[in-house]
Amino acid sequence: MQFVNLLLNDATYLLDEALTKLVKIHDYQKQLQNQGLSPEELEKIRTDLEQAEQQCQSWMQLVNDTMGMMKLFTETLRDSFTMPEIVVRLAGMLNYNLESLVGPKRGQLKVEDAKKYHFDPKTLLSDFIDVYLNLGPKPDFVKAVAADGRSYKPANFETAARLLQHSLGKPPEMVSAWNDLRKRIAEAKEELDQAELDLGDIPPEFEDPIMGDLMTDPVILPSRHIMDRSTIVQQLLSTPKDPFSNVQMTIDDVIPADDLRKQIEAWKAERIASARAKAKSSEDSMDTSSG
Repeated sequence: MQFVNLLLNDATYLLDEALTKLVKIHDYQKQLQNQGLSPEELEKIRTDLEQAEQQCQSWMQLVNDTMGMMKLFTETLRDSFTMPEIVVRLAGMLNYNLESLVGPKRGQLKVEDAKKYHFDPKTLLSDFIDVYLNLGPKPDFVKAVAADGRSYKPANFETAARLLQHSLGKPPEMVSAWNDLRKRIAEAKEELDQAELDLGDIPPEFEDPIMGDLMTDPVILPSRHIMDRSTIVQQLLSTPKDPFSNVQMTIDDVIPADDLRKQIEAWKAERIASARAKAKSSEDSMDTSSG
């Protein structure tokens, strides 16, 4: 888990730095086409461009190496990448960068002589698709991708499907696998949206204090605060301290909050049963009126 966490941290950081620099290079190259700039303004832009180019070359080379490792390890260590402490962050990172590569603003990454910066958008997109497909058989990954409220957009998966077939020239079986994956993600999104409606407002005492989500495995920290196990494990991977008291701790120091977990499970079951009963009653009413 520690290795996977570090690899994910590296990939997230490097991609952010490299793609941000590409956007800046795109902007600087566009500014240089302005015929009305003074010599001083031109010199300033050229200096800034040169600095961004140097940084981008370094970051992009590291991105390519790191994505190579991501492809390898997501194929051979699927369980490690789909642990609750990892999978949500991984899905968010993948969705965010897929948006950058195929979304409406992808034109901001178009730069003159892209190979100069070790940037091949088709290869990078192909790497991302490989990672998605490597983890696609895992239901927890599919659910995490669908649950990403910030960056998951079905349109990006549709665009990637077209690019897979036409621009990337991938074999039909890979296109088929991608279409199957994006269909399962869309179905998971519908289920999650319905579950959210069924549950309604979550009682504050059932929410994780950091993530704001419904806890599934609440644990008591040394500070006596309660968090979901996956959240505190994720915190401890970066900082081995109780987030509320700043005192050193490990995951062995937590105590399962079994009574609270049972309360959450009972509340969840009751809300779902109530929602289903209402839906059935509505359906029966419609059948009666139509008859």
